[in-house]
Amino acid sequence: MIYDDKPVLRAIIESLGAELDELNTAIIDCKNKRWINKAEGVQLDKLGEIVVRSRQIDKAIAMQLFGFYGQPNTVGFGQARFRENGEDNLETYILADAEYRMILAVKAVMNNSQCSAEETLQSLRYVFDAPIRMEEIGNAQIIVAIGRRLTDNEKILANAVDLIVRAGGVGIEYKSFYNQNHYFGFLGQPNAKSFGVGEFAHIF
Repeated sequence: MIYDDKPVLRAIIESLGAELDELNTAIIDCKNKRWINKAEGVQLDKLGEIVVRSRQIDKAIAMQLFGFYGQPNTVGFGQARFRENGEDNLETYILADAEYRMILAVKAVMNNSQCSAEETLQSLRYVFDAPIRMEEIGNAQIIVAIGRRLTDNEKILANAVDLIVRAGGVGIEYKSFYNQNHYFGFLGQPNAKSFGVGEFAHIF
């Protein structure tokens, strides 16, 4: 190279090259990592400000405490502490990037949606990653069913966030979940099983 015998000039050019590489990386990041499916950390928080959806969800996760069958996120004797008198068992939850990314995507759709029935179904499929059934029952009410089991905290989080795309004035009579491949049902229903075999659906 022409500057092999000029160490000062070589050092200047190499230092400028390193800075230009860093600048180029930053420019590429600005282009590629400002989208919901690519952003991380603070970048996602900034996108949350745009679509108006915080990473923090109040009363969205149940602490694990001693309890009885049917109570959310409870275990038996000796496995968790007792709940104090008057203590709220629901805690504020800070969404991890993967969860937050999903919530932001649905909120962006909600902000720009025409609120069609298909958009409602798409939002539910995206949130729950499961087959979805929806039925209109009159008086501007719908019922929805998610085709997989949900954990206690998934149910609590879903109710706390409420990001189901729907038209103004349309209410949700109830939400339920069921085992898509092993539910109790009747003749003619796909994958339906009989009494004692199929699992019942659950409202949440």
